[in-house]
Amino acid sequence: MRLRTKLILAFLLLAVVPLAGVSIYSYTSSIRTLRQVVEAESGYLADDMSQRMESVSNDLSRRIQRLGGFPFRQLMVQAGKDSDPQRQALISQLLSQIGDSASFIRSLEFTPMHGPDGRIAEGRGHPPRPAHPAYPAPPAEKPPDALIIRLPGDSTGAPPDPNMDHRGPEGNRIVMNLTVPPVAPPPPPPPSPAEQQHVAAETALRDIARLAQDLSKSAGLSSQIGGITAKALESGLKEAQLALTKNLASEVRREGAVDGSVRAQISSSQILRHVLSRTQRKQGEIPFALDSEGKIHTADPKDLPQLEAIPLPMSLSGKGASAQQQTTVGNWVVVTRKDAASGMTFGIARPIGQRLEEIGVTAARNLAYGLGMVGLALIGILPLSGRMTRNLSTLTHGAEQLARGDLQTRVDVKSEDEIGQLAQAFNRMAEELSENQKHLVQQERLRKELEMCRKIQEELLPRKVLRSGIVEVKGVSIPAREVGGDFFNYFPMPGKDVALLVGDVSGKGLPAALLMANLQATIRARLPLERDLAKLANELDYEIQSGTPPEVYLTLFIAILETESRTLRYVNAGHNPQFALHADGPAERLESTGRPLGLLSGAGYVERQTRLNDGDSLFFYTDGLVESENPAGEEFGMERLEKLLLEERSRGLEGILAKVEQTARDFRQNMDAADDATMVLVKIGGIDGGSA
Repeated sequence: MRLRTKLILAFLLLAVVPLAGVSIYSYTSSIRTLRQVVEAESGYLADDMSQRMESVSNDLSRRIQRLGGFPFRQLMVQAGKDSDPQRQALISQLLSQIGDSASFIRSLEFTPMHGPDGRIAEGRGHPPRPAHPAYPAPPAEKPPDALIIRLPGDSTGAPPDPNMDHRGPEGNRIVMNLTVPPVAPPPPPPPSPAEQQHVAAETALRDIARLAQDLSKSAGLSSQIGGITAKALESGLKEAQLALTKNLASEVRREGAVDGSVRAQISSSQILRHVLSRTQRKQGEIPFALDSEGKIHTADPKDLPQLEAIPLPMSLSGKGASAQQQTTVGNWVVVTRKDAASGMTFGIARPIGQRLEEIGVTAARNLAYGLGMVGLALIGILPLSGRMTRNLSTLTHGAEQLARGDLQTRVDVKSEDEIGQLAQAFNRMAEELSENQKHLVQQERLRKELEMCRKIQEELLPRKVLRSGIVEVKGVSIPAREVGGDFFNYFPMPGKDVALLVGDVSGKGLPAALLMANLQATIRARLPLERDLAKLANELDYEIQSGTPPEVYLTLFIAILETESRTLRYVNAGHNPQFALHADGPAERLESTGRPLGLLSGAGYVERQTRLNDGDSLFFYTDGLVESENPAGEEFGMERLEKLLLEERSRGLEGILAKVEQTARDFRQNMDAADDATMVLVKIGGIDGGSA
């Protein structure tokens, strides 16, 4: 997969997926919050209806108890006297005591106390009173058993309570109808435009549901809807089975004695209408009540079709119903509260479908806006990713050319970001590779030249063992670099003498090698002519100082071995002490007799000599041997070299030289040699030169 595609996919995944997740989370959390708020508000309204029901019940009970002092006997006497002022005054007094509760009372039944002769008693514990104009003597027929007063709550013609022995207005019961108009409940507030649209949609749904019910009925199917039957829904505000509808009764007393009893028949429909109609309906709420038989009661019959579309569960009513319930049915939130006093379950059904649609539309709109912003960002990232990948392609092409050996390759990337920095680093790398290639060519040429110089230097140094009379000589030089500054030489002199010399030019490499070659050639040419070693060293001292840079000098051990007298004459110009190994004694150190050549010339040199015997040896070396270090920084040292030479002095040339070289290499371990190392071994008289 190309980088540009990866960038676009990564951008989409990092932008679209989180945006969709946030939108879904916002949508679900908004719905959850909406349901919680609606449930809380609906619960408050249900509690308010239950409290209103309790308030009405308590008020009715108090007013019926207050009727215990009303003169019902006088009202019985005035029955049928519609124009009598006293009757009108008694009726006004009765309605005043009942007050606003008149619309909730269907009828009042006053039952007076009767004497043993069947007449109405004057009161328990009181003798019969004589005739009085206000209390005329009863007729010969049987006196009335009770006075029934029908209040406006029963003016609609609803049947009387079946618990009352109703035999009609004639007979032994006096029936009095009051025509005072009932108190009408306040009209509900007009619905908002949004609620009107919602009601229209719900009406259409109800029409479809009703059509489906008609079809199911014609096919013989049940019209059960969520546990509450359609028949129960159609009951409207018919008389509900309220515990409160039991007749409220009170004793009627006159002059401290029981005169009779008054019993009120309550209009449950009026009470429910009063309780339900006063519930606020700002957001399409439907207040309803469920009686113990599961019948639904609403304030407005138009609300019943809307409740038909809600599959209310059976658990909302009945003996097993809990005191408080909250449930969500479709796009409705239903909250109920059971009133223990009346046995009714009051509830609020609030629609949330419109709000859910609004939340969904808002979430979809926000998601669309977010996707639009993502699209705009994608349009902006396309040229950016194209330019980025184009620069990477340029870098890749340049790297391929560089890998094929084109060190002049450069990439033209003018970006100032990380890719531009990478391009600059690539160009620097290509330039450095080109320069390094030039250096490698020069170093290779120099290496070849040094190799040639090394070969020339090896040609200048003696490679064979010198055997002259009683003398046997062999030397080894190990340069630390391709070309070193150490040198040695030995050659026969006139009269069977042997010239021996070991030197070390300051510095390394080609300049030291050139000076060494020149000096060696000079000594070899002049030594046969100038046998005075001190004078020869003094001349060389002046020549080197005057003919070379100030920092160039050399140490030199030059000697002539006179074979007949076995005498060694030598000059040590600043060189390390050399060793004369006697066959039967300790080693003799041949110390320095002057300064290095070319270093502060003019001090002069002293020639010294030592006597040798058959079996003795001479060991000449340079400082690179004794100054070599091991990994711990410890030098090989002259003491270790002297001890080794004394232990191995009985061996031959090859054996001693090989042993010293191997011991020095083992001492260094993995450390490289820091300086050239040169060794020359001279054996004198009676020695098996070929032994090792």
